[in-house]
Amino acid sequence: MKRSIAIGVTVLALAALASCQMAEPSGGAAAVGGRSPLLVAQDCEAAGGRMVVGLAGPQCARAQPDAGKQCRDNADCAGFCLAKSRSCTPVTPYFGCYDVLNGGKAATICVD
Repeated sequence: MKRSIAIGVTVLALAALASCQMAEPSGGAAAVGGRSPLLVAQDCEAAGGRMVVGLAGPQCARAQPDAGKQCRDNADCAGFCLAKSRSCTPVTPYFGCYDVLNGGKAATICVD
């Protein structure tokens, strides 16, 4: 009797495992915008970017068309205008803490 119960439990456990399927995530941290991270990475690379991971999760880092250009304000750049060098950020997102020029004034931002 005990043996048949043990076999029955084993069969149920195996049936439960067999019913599991690998599926693409439909949301949460593993998915990006409801899409598979693999598909997002492929789109990113196709657009000339590369996937980077910050505290906010995976993001597509892309070179900026005005990288290194002299600037006086964030409005002069596709990314940010760095206060120290008065130049546009080379990539977006640009991780770390730094001063940017916003409205002609320096403001510290941190991007993780």
